[in-house]
Amino acid sequence: MEDSSRSEELRALGWPEPEVRRYHQLWIHRSRWGAANLDRDERRFLRRGEVALMAVRRDCFVALDFETADQGRDSACSIALVRVEGRTIVRREHHLIRPPRRTFQFTSIHGISWSQVADAPRFAELWPQLVNGLDGAQFIAAHNASFDAGVLRACCEQAGLRPPAQPFVCTVQMARQAWNLRPTKLPDVCRHLGLPLRHHDALSDAEACANIVLAAGRGSSG
Repeated sequence: MEDSSRSEELRALGWPEPEVRRYHQLWIHRSRWGAANLDRDERRFLRRGEVALMAVRRDCFVALDFETADQGRDSACSIALVRVEGRTIVRREHHLIRPPRRTFQFTSIHGISWSQVADAPRFAELWPQLVNGLDGAQFIAAHNASFDAGVLRACCEQAGLRPPAQPFVCTVQMARQAWNLRPTKLPDVCRHLGLPLRHHDALSDAEACANIVLAAGRGSSG
C-alpha cells in the first residue's frame, strides 16, 4: 500500500494531522533507510500505526472469551462471542456450558458452579449453533489468546469437532504495541482506555476485547 493511502486511512480513523504527518515521514524514512536508522520511540510510533491500520482493514472479526471449571483446557463452562462488522458491534452472545467433569476449581474467580451448569448444553451440543457466527470473520480476538485458542482446540477435540480456521489475534500483544502498556492484564488495558469491565464475566471480557481492537484502530489513546 502506498504511503499516501496509509495516511488517508489514519485520517479516516481520526488521527490528529500532526501524528499522520509524523507517521508519513517515518514510514518513508524506514522504507528508504531501514528501521535500524530509527530510534526506539520512532519504531514504537510506527508499530502503533501498523496496529491501527491492521485493525481498520479487517472490518469483520469476532472477540471470544472462555471461562473454565478446572485446570483442563476442555473444561469450558462459559463462552461469549462478540461480532464486529464495519467497526460496529453487531452481535453479542453468551452461554453457559456443562463441562465434562463436575470439579469446579475456579468458582471463586468467575462465580460459576456445577449447580449452575448441570442442565446446560455440552460444548458438542452448543458449538454447532455458534460456529455460524464466525462466518466472514477474518480473525478471532482474545485477551491472552493462547489460552482461549487452547480451550477452543481442546473442547473441539473432546467433542470430535473441527476447530475454526480463523487465526487468533492477541489483544495483550496489540495493547503493548499500540500503547506500550505494562502490565497488560485485561483490567489494566480497560482502565487505560476507560472501558467498563466485569472481569471474568465472559460477555464483559469479550466485549472489552472487541473494544481494544477498535481502540487500537483509532489510535486515540496512549
